Amino acid sequence: KVKIHFMAVGSAPLLKRSKFKLPSTSPWSSLYTFLRTLLPVRPGEGLHLYCCSGFAPGMDENVGGLAKCFSVRDELQVQYSVQEAWG
Repeated sequence: KVKIHFMAVGSAPLLKRSKFKLPSTSPWSSLYTFLRTLLPVRPGEGLHLYCCSGFAPGMDENVGGLAKCFSVRDELQVQYSVQEAWG
C-alpha cells in the first residue's frame, strides 16, 4: 500500500481527511475516481491531479512506481484543483 496525501490547490474544496492508503498497483486514474467520490465535483466539472506540485503523470502510471520515485516522508503528495494549476 502507498500513503497518499491529497492537498487542495487554489479554490479546490478541502477534504475532511487528506491522507489515505491505496494499493501500490493502482493506476493514477484510480486517484481521479477515488477523489471524485470524496469531493463535491459534478461529473462534467474539471479535476486536475498533480504529483510533486508540477506534473501530471499518465493515467496508466502505477502509483507504487511514482511513490518510489517521488515520496516525501513516506507519502506521495498529490495536489488537486478544479482548474489547471501548473502547465
